[in-house]
Amino acid sequence: MSQKNSQLIKILEKFPDQNPNPVLRFSEQGALMYYNESSKNIVDEWRIKLNEKPDQKILDNFLFLKKDYSMNTFEVIAKNKTYRLKAVYVEEINCINLYGSDITAKKVIDKFPDQNPNPVMRVSREGKLTYFNDASSRIIQHYDLALGQLISGPLVDLIGKTAITKDIANGEITVGKKSYLVYLVPVPEFDFIIIYGSDITANKLVNKFPDQNPNPVMRFNREMQLQYFNDASNYIIENWKIGINENIPDDIIANLENQNSPLLHNMEIEIGERTYYFNIVEIGEFDFFLLYGTDITDAKDKEMILTKLSKYFSPQVYSSIFTGELDVNISTNRKNLTVFFSDIKGFTTITEKLEPEKLTEFITHYLTEMTDIAITYGGTVDKYIGDAIMIFFGDPTTKGLREDAISCVSMALKMQEKLKLIRKKWKSFGITEILDVRMGIHTDVCTVGNFGSKDRLDYTVLGNGVNLASRLENSAKPNEILISENTYNIIRKDINCKYVNEIKVKGKSHPIKTFQVQDLILSQGEKSTIDYETDGFSLMLDKEQIKNKREIIGYLKKSIDHLKH
Repeated sequence: MSQKNSQLIKILEKFPDQNPNPVLRFSEQGALMYYNESSKNIVDEWRIKLNEKPDQKILDNFLFLKKDYSMNTFEVIAKNKTYRLKAVYVEEINCINLYGSDITAKKVIDKFPDQNPNPVMRVSREGKLTYFNDASSRIIQHYDLALGQLISGPLVDLIGKTAITKDIANGEITVGKKSYLVYLVPVPEFDFIIIYGSDITANKLVNKFPDQNPNPVMRFNREMQLQYFNDASNYIIENWKIGINENIPDDIIANLENQNSPLLHNMEIEIGERTYYFNIVEIGEFDFFLLYGTDITDAKDKEMILTKLSKYFSPQVYSSIFTGELDVNISTNRKNLTVFFSDIKGFTTITEKLEPEKLTEFITHYLTEMTDIAITYGGTVDKYIGDAIMIFFGDPTTKGLREDAISCVSMALKMQEKLKLIRKKWKSFGITEILDVRMGIHTDVCTVGNFGSKDRLDYTVLGNGVNLASRLENSAKPNEILISENTYNIIRKDINCKYVNEIKVKGKSHPIKTFQVQDLILSQGEKSTIDYETDGFSLMLDKEQIKNKREIIGYLKKSIDHLKH
């Protein structure tokens, strides 16, 4: 056995703890035996621990493998990521291994309908065509389909099956001399089905004829010596500087070693100025490996662009755009929204005392902490105006008017808690001014959607409801959450509030009653937190988080004695 082959075996024998991709192991009965750190999202999503079984629906994807020693591939969604899992039965240890890879970016790119080079169609629950992109034109013309009309042809049965089962279905259709693989994905929240198509004509041919395959195909023996390559592999072969009967380069061995991968089934490698995704298949009957490559350079570039673009959108808006739920054109709707404004009191004075670098560091830290809380509670971050933040609840997703309002006010309370910790951070910036933040919240019917020109759009909210929320923030005292009567009537059973006064608002014929938010109403009737602050004194107590009661009681007694004297 050659030295390079020995190196390869060592690579394959490495334990999967450090694998950047998910690796899970199940017993023949379906109990979880092992999972690495990269699998934690999946394990959490399945709500299982070691020696526990996931739901039967999950087990159906791989438990059958113990009978026929086959493999199966399926997808799961966990923590807003999509994973492709390959299940393999390991006879030697009587278990089933799952090997995963994160395909989120690919799924996102595939879902962008208008620019998608593959067919994308949308069908109502009744079977009427409601949308199709340019790549679908061949299918539309072949089956004489039209918007607003019932689907005909071989898709009818698949649509009926999907509508009844509400599960993803797939099938193959023929359009002239072309073959398409179609996936039907039900979206029950909006009562429609999305059809994703892929032209597999070439794939069906090249699988039979590797010489004509537009993707790289190579064959290696067990000593990792090149035995065959097609024309599409020329770029790789030239960069590797190898020929027939020559070994794989040492730097490729090192690349594999750095992956800490126990298997050689798939990998991503940069070769020259291009990036390839490789699948390596062992053909045991003939004692060689087949390497199938895909040039993903363009996909990686798109992934980088998408990552950069995501920084300019609220997560909800970003997701709605790239799933096709939100059209990229000028369009608006009237909806019940809860609008939030916050602002740092005396921020202009603070900025005058700070160097630009320190100011940038400070405001970035503050806005990041507040935004993280907003996203956690499901808010859509509309914009930053210097230190001011505008957030709204109820679009593009909503939990209902009451739940949206409760989430918004709960978010504001959480922000108040976080501000106490941020104030400590201020001292490290050398800021002596007190961090005072005013917050205003109002619930009303607003106009929401894409505003702007043909070349520049802004997804935002307009209307008197927005103006009133802003006015409430301006009227709030430092570190006060001031809400309107509209919001109060919705959340009063869940959140303690105190009447403040009435304010006059431009455009309103009657004064607006305002209320100060105090704290959540706990179901057990007992507050678990105490939050009080005045000049020279600050107290924040959370009983649920306390682990050293005796020590805290001692400090409180000392503080009381100190105050008495």
